[in-house]
Amino acid sequence: MKREIDLMEYLPMYMRKYREVGAALEAQEPEFVLAWKAAERTLYNEFIETADEAGISRFEGILGIVPAKDEALELRRNRVWSLWFSRIPYTFRFFLERLIALCGESNLTVTKHFLSYRIDIQTTLEAPGQARELDRLIEMMMPCNMVVLSHNRIFAKSEGGAYAAGCVGSVEHFVVSSLEQRMDWSVNGTACAAGGIRCEERFVISSEE
Repeated sequence: MKREIDLMEYLPMYMRKYREVGAALEAQEPEFVLAWKAAERTLYNEFIETADEAGISRFEGILGIVPAKDEALELRRNRVWSLWFSRIPYTFRFFLERLIALCGESNLTVTKHFLSYRIDIQTTLEAPGQARELDRLIEMMMPCNMVVLSHNRIFAKSEGGAYAAGCVGSVEHFVVSSLEQRMDWSVNGTACAAGGIRCEERFVISSEE
């Protein structure tokens, strides 16, 4: 919310004609702007959805959460929201709501095998901390007799080319000297050198996340 500060508006009309008063109020306006921004920030930090890093840190302190250094603010908001509004007992529908809030519907596939007490979860989480938050949700909300197979895939595509070139040159220099005769030598021909390099790499990236 943006607010324009104009202290002259608070003066009666007969006072606005004095330049000294106007200059004094104009000099004070930046301080009122800072005060308004501080009040606005305090208001925003009262709510999880609009809190900045300082506000989210306060909520995390209340809930006993210690975030990682590389976690995005939006992920921290989702974690706080999830814990703040958690209700027991947890239902499968509520678990899906928390998964969708974390992963999004397009990055999530859940397959239920209730008769065999198993749930398969496929995700494509790339942001730092998301996979760790998914593990926390599963550990907190899933019953102990339920097996959860969670697979997170990150697709990577590399494009470009690598070029390698080389050349082999051969030079011969003849000096023929004689007092009695003079001979001219010439060397004709072509020397070609060619080669190729092919490099193929396979990457396997594995971590707890």
